[in-house]
Amino acid sequence: MHKHLSFLALTIAMLAGCATNVPLQRAQLGLIGDMTSPAELNSIIGKATVSAEYDFDSHANRYRARHLSLQTGTTQTSTVVCAPSCFPISIDVPVLAQFVLLQEQPSLKLIGWGTIEELSKSTDDRIASVMPDLKKTHEQITRKNK
Repeated sequence: MHKHLSFLALTIAMLAGCATNVPLQRAQLGLIGDMTSPAELNSIIGKATVSAEYDFDSHANRYRARHLSLQTGTTQTSTVVCAPSCFPISIDVPVLAQFVLLQEQPSLKLIGWGTIEELSKSTDDRIASVMPDLKKTHEQITRKNK
């Protein structure tokens, strides 16, 4: 049985290493602020996977949106593995939310960051006013890539 558990642990570790989507972590968010330069922002994001990046126009201005997955927590699921006897195993599964970085073009000055819902409800009128155009462009790109 010990050999089966070792093989299972190795298999899970190998699959985890093959993950193609590296989420942004909450600790990284604490490093982002109004004065974060484009170079600093790229450094903070690090190896987090950008799932979509595009430029769009809104109110005669040009913006760049970058979408990433933000890990907001984990949930636990379980399954039964049989090899040859059966036993339950627990697996931690990340809980993800779509996170957006909103930047001015051409300077790439960061003007907003958060989930689409948070940005849409922003008290900053500029951010809230560009969100319909951001959502529309994102929907078009998503539909096109399917």
